[in-house]
Amino acid sequence: MNKKVVAAFGGLAAFGILTASAASLGGLTSSSLGADQTVVASCDSTGINMSYTTAYDAPSNSYKTTAVTISNVDPSCATKSYKLTMSDGSASLNETSGTVTLTSGSQTIALSAAVDSKAVTKAALVIS
Repeated sequence: MNKKVVAAFGGLAAFGILTASAASLGGLTSSSLGADQTVVASCDSTGINMSYTTAYDAPSNSYKTTAVTISNVDPSCATKSYKLTMSDGSASLNETSGTVTLTSGSQTIALSAAVDSKAVTKAALVIS
C-alpha cells in the first residue's frame, strides 16, 4: 500500500513539474484570423473565341502553333493584362503574357516560342 501512495505521489509530482514547465513557455498568442469574399466580375461575359496560326516545320516534320487569335472580345477588356497558357493537359508547353490591345474586337497573340501543334490539348486565357 505504501508503494501505491508513493507511486501516485510521484506521478502527481511529475505532472506538476511538466505543467509548470509548459506554463513557463509563455502560452499561445494569435494574430488575427478572418475571411471575406468578393465578386470578381469578368470584362467579357459572352465568351472569347480562339483560333490558331500554324506553320509547317520541315526539320521536325510537324506543324507548330506560332500564334493565337482571340476574337469576340468585349471592348471593356482592352488595356487589361492577359496570360495565355498552352498545355498538353498535364504540363505547360508555353506561357505568353501581355496587354489586351483590340482591333475590331480581336487580337493576335504571338507565342513566345512555337509549340508542337499535336501536343496542344488545352489552352487557357486569363484577362485581369
